Amino acid sequence: MTQRKTTIALKKIESNFNKGYILESLLQNYHLNVDLLKLICTKSEVKDFDADKKLKSIVNELAKEIDENQKLKTIVSKKNLKIVKVWVGKMDVFFKTLKHKYPTNCKTLFLETQKVSGVLNISAHKIFGATTK
Repeated sequence: MTQRKTTIALKKIESNFNKGYILESLLQNYHLNVDLLKLICTKSEVKDFDADKKLKSIVNELAKEIDENQKLKTIVSKKNLKIVKVWVGKMDVFFKTLKHKYPTNCKTLFLETQKVSGVLNISAHKIFGATTK
């Protein structure tokens, strides 16, 4: 994942949202956030990181590593990670609901996903900036 791929993905998400495809935009944004979290974990060398794990366990490992690693704390703060944790819980509930019926909270969840995407994008830009210097 590079800055260019992130920018292209965000433009595609915004385009789909403007066309009225809210559910598709939400799912694309979810996958972008998962990729950004995995990028943060790999670039910051989180111990025992496995990309095949579930999102909840990746976030929990990242939270444990923030306590130990000062470099990681400058990239992702605990406050921002708490926002991500709450979002992961809401997305789990959303996917469980999606199995049975069309969820009614797509737009509000999409807006929250956009906020999380912004937080993760800032963290990713800190990593990109550190690697280019």
